[in-house]
Amino acid sequence: MTGIRLDAVSKVYGGRHLAVDNVSLDVPAGEVMVLLGPSGCGKTTLLRMIAGLEELTGGDLWLGGSCATDLSPKDRGVAMVFQNGALYPNRTARENIMFPLRMAGEDVAEARTKAAGLAKILGIDKTLDRLPGTLSGGQRQRVAIGRAIVRQPRIFLMDEPLSNLDATMRTELRQEIGAMVRDLNVTTVYVTHDQIEALTLADRIAVMRDGRIEDVGTPTQVFNNPATAFTAGFLGAPRINLMSATIQVTAHHRVSLDLGAQTISLPPTDRRSMILSRHDGVHVIVGARSDAFTPTVERGDSDQLLGTLRTLEFHGNQWIAFVDCGVEMLNPDLVGPRTRPPHDVTQTRHAAPRRSTLTSLARLLLRRPPATESADSTATPTHRRADLVIEVDPNPALETGTKVHLGVDPAKLHIFDQYGHRVDRVTR
Repeated sequence: MTGIRLDAVSKVYGGRHLAVDNVSLDVPAGEVMVLLGPSGCGKTTLLRMIAGLEELTGGDLWLGGSCATDLSPKDRGVAMVFQNGALYPNRTARENIMFPLRMAGEDVAEARTKAAGLAKILGIDKTLDRLPGTLSGGQRQRVAIGRAIVRQPRIFLMDEPLSNLDATMRTELRQEIGAMVRDLNVTTVYVTHDQIEALTLADRIAVMRDGRIEDVGTPTQVFNNPATAFTAGFLGAPRINLMSATIQVTAHHRVSLDLGAQTISLPPTDRRSMILSRHDGVHVIVGARSDAFTPTVERGDSDQLLGTLRTLEFHGNQWIAFVDCGVEMLNPDLVGPRTRPPHDVTQTRHAAPRRSTLTSLARLLLRRPPATESADSTATPTHRRADLVIEVDPNPALETGTKVHLGVDPAKLHIFDQYGHRVDRVTR
């Protein structure tokens, strides 16, 4: 088995376009690492750099403990599956699968035996004598996967192999790919923009944005404990609610989050209360998924937000309510500047701070926006309709125009600084 280490790698096209920006990432041998992010974030470029199809502008690539920065693609021991399959159209499915073995000089009979056995595992044994043009999209991708793994590569690279398939075929093939790469125990890097693929396939996920890695962790970690507002917004359906808030600290050091006309209190024992208690008046971003609220038509004793039910949507297995609470909502895609925060914050973004430096780090993270930036220049692009999106149980009392009280679970709130990073540092 072969591990992968990316050491501060970068890729610049034409001397101007920065596609990958100083990325460092370790993929242990045998791990399935998923690169997840929107189109244009650099994930495919990063994959091609590992394969040797793109030259590194900066940094180094290590495969199995040896520097592979200057190795040719054929010497890296990698196999790649592309989005469109990239099969030889004039060769049958059998010949496509056998091709790498024949190029390596393997005996024809042995190559045919291996191709037939692999085709049976992939469920394409009855299509081996057909040309790619006569196969369905799912069958072509299975042939491409078979051709990639037939020579037992050290590293398996997959570039959105399911994006051109219908939903049913994606689900079926996704399960097969997950089982296959784990049975083979081959280090795998899988690129996708589909969060379901990432959450179901990955041992770990690296969330990318603008050529950089926002967050790295297991599927559970990046979903339940996101390091940034962008990660929180990219994972989850419906999308997370991001609310603009201001810290309010009382004389007794009780901390609440001012959402404009309404507030949410944090328990005194909450670690975030201790971090925020010295930052009265500082702007933060509060993230809450749809299950963080409990809607009722009657006021309760706990902390609640008051709103008006604007509309209900039936999603088959759940009802989704849109509640206008008069809160300023932010777009997760646009939260924070699209450039790096100050260097001292970036260097410690994924590191565990020492207790002695916790206060100073919090001050750096939560400081007020620079005076040179107007409120309009930072807030206007992130504006969204002032609706909280919440999950609700079927309830005849809930209908359009109803006044509702939303109980809030503080433990399910994520609090981010103005740059979109968690105020309570995330460590992996």
